[in-house]
Amino acid sequence: MKACLNWLIGSLVAVLAPTIASAQADIHNAIYTPNQGGSAFSGNVPMNEINAHAYRHFQKLFPVGTTNEYWFASADGYQVSFQKEGHQFQAWFDKHGAYRYSLQYYPGKEIPRLAGDLIMAKYPGYRIDVVTEITDGEKTFYLVKIVNPISIKTLSVSDGKIDLLEELANAGLETPLISLRSYP
Repeated sequence: MKACLNWLIGSLVAVLAPTIASAQADIHNAIYTPNQGGSAFSGNVPMNEINAHAYRHFQKLFPVGTTNEYWFASADGYQVSFQKEGHQFQAWFDKHGAYRYSLQYYPGKEIPRLAGDLIMAKYPGYRIDVVTEITDGEKTFYLVKIVNPISIKTLSVSDGKIDLLEELANAGLETPLISLRSYP
């Protein structure tokens, strides 16, 4: 009986060994290559452990031109930091992969015309420095840093309304700023 079992195992190994060896040599490229188009993918979590819904939503919301993706997983969900068209972005997804909101950072000269005109009308003599655009897919608002030789202000701009969030003394500038429209 033991001899029969040894003969059966030996026969299976002899028949299956070439099949297994050729299957291991038959390597196909993955559907997603992390460095496709120059975009590097990295994170604190392996790609195969990222929620598929979060990854699909990310690809749908930001379909082309993203580079330097960094995925971060936490108990609350997923955050991806990336660059697109020269701007830094961050997007958040819940633990089930649903899109929550995203941030985009850019220089003041690129603020949309309506928000820029509103700020310059209320704060003449200030220069729009940095803009953080926050959107949840339905509503967008802006956190805007404006400066002049005396102070630095942080504003919230949404729906034609401006709220002052913070005001600091500006001791670092020695030359006065000229209040020219620096946005499109």
